[in-house]
Amino acid sequence: MQIKLKTDYCGMNKKQKIYAIISLALIVLTVVLYILFSKQTLCKKVEIEFVDTGNQNIISKEDVKQIIFSEYKNLLGSPIDNVNLGLLERKIERYPSIKNADVFKEINGVLGIKVEQRKPILRVFSNSGKGFYIDEEGELMPLSDKGTVRVLTSNGNINYNYKGGIVKVYSDTTVSKTLKELYTLAKYIDDDDFLKAQTEQVYVTNKNEYELVPVVGNQIIMLGDMYDYEKKLKHLKQFYLHYLNQHSWKKYTYINLKYKGQIVCTKR
Repeated sequence: MQIKLKTDYCGMNKKQKIYAIISLALIVLTVVLYILFSKQTLCKKVEIEFVDTGNQNIISKEDVKQIIFSEYKNLLGSPIDNVNLGLLERKIERYPSIKNADVFKEINGVLGIKVEQRKPILRVFSNSGKGFYIDEEGELMPLSDKGTVRVLTSNGNINYNYKGGIVKVYSDTTVSKTLKELYTLAKYIDDDDFLKAQTEQVYVTNKNEYELVPVVGNQIIMLGDMYDYEKKLKHLKQFYLHYLNQHSWKKYTYINLKYKGQIVCTKR
């Protein structure tokens, strides 16, 4: 390590020069001691902090520790300077439920890790019998044994066998058109606070059309295919706000959005 120090002594009296020299010497000594101390400091503790998790509970601190100790089995008691921070961050970020990891070391021998979890917006029950999540960025995630995240669910005619790992909905050629459309629909609903609060489930029919199941009421909302889905959902929102808000939710069996510019309701 090279340290270049440049000081202008012109215009200084003798006392000021002595003070400047002592100050520079202390700076150099501090840097040297820090370098020597950091190389000899042993790792005595691993501290993990989750950031921006909300109410999610899809990965635990123990899960993260397992990733760390699989890479550095004898980490505790070893020089903390031996830890390759970038390598460890990439190792942690390979875990499908983790969006970002920030690894840093402190002078007191603590290895710190800040972990940001992915945010699921849809839970999928496919015909393969194996469920999984899709996050807000369109990446597939395994279900967690730590608990269930309360998000929109989907089932029905969904053919996809998720085998784990990182799978991106729009760039992976193995992902079906139906799964891509489900993500598009879930993202739109998740971005709208009203629709998010009103919608519980998306069902895929054998004709690959979509039906929505609301949180309140037991009517079926027939969206049809994805053509003009944004306009259909905007009409549905207005229907909720300006009509169903003043009438009984139990009045209808079906709310049909398939017809352009229309909402056709079937009474019980």
